[in-house]
Parts: sequence; C-alpha cells; structure tokens
Amino acid sequence: MSDLDDRVGLAVEWLCRNQLADGLGGAGWGWVSDVPPNPQNTAEVVCALTAAGREVPRADEVSVLVRRSVVARESGEWAFQSPIDVSWRLRALQALGVSPTDPDVVDSMRALLAEQDADSGGWRFSRGAGPISVTATANSIRALAGLGSEHEEAAQALLRGTTFLVTSMLDNDPRVRPVYACAYVAFVVARPEIAALGGKRIDRVRELAVGQLLEGLRRREEPVEEEAFRRNEVADTWRHLSLHLAVGAVVVADSQAIFDPGVRQGLVDLLDLQETAALHANRGGFRTSAEGFVTSYATVQGLEAMTYARAAVNERVSPARVFDMICRVDGVHHADAQQVIEVDGRAVMMNSHGGALVLAATGSAGLTIAVLAVIFADELGVVGSRTLVVWGTLFIALGSFTGVATRLPSVPKVRIAAAVFAAFTAVVLPVVTFLLSS
Repeated sequence: MSDLDDRVGLAVEWLCRNQLADGLGGAGWGWVSDVPPNPQNTAEVVCALTAAGREVPRADEVSVLVRRSVVARESGEWAFQSPIDVSWRLRALQALGVSPTDPDVVDSMRALLAEQDADSGGWRFSRGAGPISVTATANSIRALAGLGSEHEEAAQALLRGTTFLVTSMLDNDPRVRPVYACAYVAFVVARPEIAALGGKRIDRVRELAVGQLLEGLRRREEPVEEEAFRRNEVADTWRHLSLHLAVGAVVVADSQAIFDPGVRQGLVDLLDLQETAALHANRGGFRTSAEGFVTSYATVQGLEAMTYARAAVNERVSPARVFDMICRVDGVHHADAQQVIEVDGRAVMMNSHGGALVLAATGSAGLTIAVLAVIFADELGVVGSRTLVVWGTLFIALGSFTGVATRLPSVPKVRIAAAVFAAFTAVVLPVVTFLLSS
C-alpha cells in the first residue's frame, strides 16, 4: 500500500510539473508534455486528480481553458465541439465544483443532449457523423450522471444511453467486445446513479463486463487500439490503452476482483510502465506501452487505475490477508505457500510439505507402473511395455518437479522444470529403454 501511495504521488507530481500556460489566461495539459494545452486533455487530468483526492493546480486558469471550445494554433483554430469533447468539458466542470446552473454547464449539457442518437440512444464521436461509439456514449453518460437530479432532460437521456449500453452488452454486440469498450461499460454500470436503477439486467451486465475484463487480463491481451473520428474538418485518432483501462474498470465494478491473479498481474504490468528513476525527466509519468511514449493521457489513466486499486485494497484487504500475501509472494522459506504453476490465470499454491507428499504419491505410483511394465514385458509386448514405462516415469517427473520446486522457492520454476525434463529424457528414459531391450 505504501508503495502504491508513493506511485500515486509520483504521477501527481509529473502532472503538476507538466502543466503549461496557454498564454491567454488559461493553463492545462496537452497529450504530451511539450504540446500546447487543450481543453480535452486538461479535462482528463482534472477528473483524474479529483478522483485521487488531489487539488487541481491553478484551478482558476484550468477552468478558463476547459471552458474554451476553440483553441488557436499556429496552423489555425482547433475546435473542441464534438460530443466526446463536450462530455469531457462537462465532467471537468463538475469536478471543479462548478454549479449545475452555470451557463457553460447548461450549454454543454444541451449540446450533448442534442447529439444523442434518436434511434439507439447512444452518441457518436463526431457531430452528426460516423457510427455510434461505446466510448462517446459511456463518457456522455458519466458526464450527465451528476446532472440527472437537477435536469429532467438529462435524466431521460441518461436512461436511454444506459439502455443502449446494457442492451449491447447483453446482445454481445461487436462494439462492446474489445477490452477497452468493455472497460467503458464497466465504468458506467459501476456509477452509483446507474447502479441505483437496479434490476437483473444491470447486475448481469456488470458480471459480463467483469468476466470479460478478467479474461483479457489473465491472457494479457492489452493492445493499444485506435478509434478514428473527426473534429469538424480535422481527422483525429483516439488511442485506447486497454491495460490502463481494464485494471481500473474491473476493480471499480467489482472490488473483490483485486484478489484475482490476472488483476494483480495487470497491476504489476501497469506499474512497469511508470518511470520511477530518480533522474529521469519523466519520472512519475506513464508510458502508453512498453515501447510507447510518456503521455498525459497514459499518466491520467495510470493514476486512475492506481486510485481505484488502492480504494479496493482499503475496502477488501485485512491486515491478516496482507500478511498472508506477503508470505506467499516474498517468503524465502520452503514451508511458505508459493505458486508452483498457473492454470488459466489461476495460481496453484503449495509449500514444501505438500510438494513432498505429491512426490511420494506420484513417485510410488510411477515406480509401480514402471516395474510392472518390466516384469510383464513379454505379455505386453515391446510397444506396450515401453509405453507404460514412459507413463510411469512421467508421474515420477511431475512429482520430482513439484518436490524440488517447492523445496527451492528462490529458484525459478522454469529452470527446475527444464532440469527435470533434461534429466529424465537424457538419463532415465535411455537407461530404461536399454534394460527393456536387453
């Protein structure tokens, strides 16, 4: 936990160091540290810092930038008026504590409501063009969720948008199959306002989303995927960081999932993407992937994932369970429980005493099979006797691996498996074959 707290602090420090003034009274962030700030990336940072319980630096200047719908660049004006931009603006203004009756909040809400598709209830990335997007719909729902109690039209739009996501998930719509899309659905159904709707459909969607995310994390399927869209006349690309999103979404939707090996491995993989070297220029920032760059949106999503994981740990993990996990992972005594193998993302735990019992059982069974195969070699024939000998020695090999692996916890399991395999193929099997043929 202390290490996770330190990691959160490093990410926040990176964001504070990389905040830039826009020269027009505003301040915020671009998608990388040397790109001029814009409203959308700035809104992402505001929401992440708020979720982490941290203050937004230079909040007044940040509010100025977030409220802008057009940003001047050397190549011309850059408009932020697409539904995805409006939804982020609305989320950021609420995170900054702006009143629901503020003109910019009301205008953003009405602009978002005007873009809701009349047939499906979903939203597009771009204004009036392109397919209905799970990303845009989920973010619009999260933006409107805090306004439903104040604005009736927002509550109605919220219900229709949620129905679209729920139906898509239950019907196994191709649009919700990618890991990132499933993560967006999980974030939505985890919202208190959505969960309050109740019903078996919401519960079932949450179960499906969590199951799909866990499966992806166990298989370590976390690609960086792209979604093309347009901001007015400018073509743009939204990059989805599936690992960052999946880790955060699964623990938000089900805090009990923090104990799943796939989630723990996913969190480890995610933390590996954070720069922690003391002298590194981007210390505290997150990369988009192992080969990618440190960016503000990767750092934002990494910060959110750590925040949600920390909350899940605080809620679910008792001191006794933490101690047990430490003994399993870091224990150096052979009597400590340790992971022997992993089957379908699930760890098989055993200590040296269990390993000794397995070795005794499999060794005696394997030896019995091999001896009987030698004794009755004539009746079984060459093929039959040799097959039984191989089968018997396989039992002995598996028991030997388990016994040695649990007795020597500091030695990598792959190295032990290779040594056992080499010994039985290079020594035991040739000797047995020679005895049977003589």
